[in-house]
Amino acid sequence: MAEPSIFDLMTDNVKEVMSLTKAELRERFKKTHPYRQEPKSPKEMLVEYDELTPQKKQWLLEQFGEDSVLPYFAEMESIKKRYNRGVQYG
Repeated sequence: MAEPSIFDLMTDNVKEVMSLTKAELRERFKKTHPYRQEPKSPKEMLVEYDELTPQKKQWLLEQFGEDSVLPYFAEMESIKKRYNRGVQYG
């Protein structure tokens, strides 16, 4: 088997640095709202959640990890249950 080229080694190194940077930024800013973004009502959030396709949900899991996405899914399902029981949101 041939030795990996310098380009393969550098590509792997860059990917690792990007992955670590992404993880650090996610951890550092996980409770921060994006710049100039207004908070959404639970009803607006539920509409957006209901429009997610299975492919988009899978993409979210792959991009942001289960630790970030599964609590969001659980919160949206909880809001959906309350909304379906007749609890109205503004």
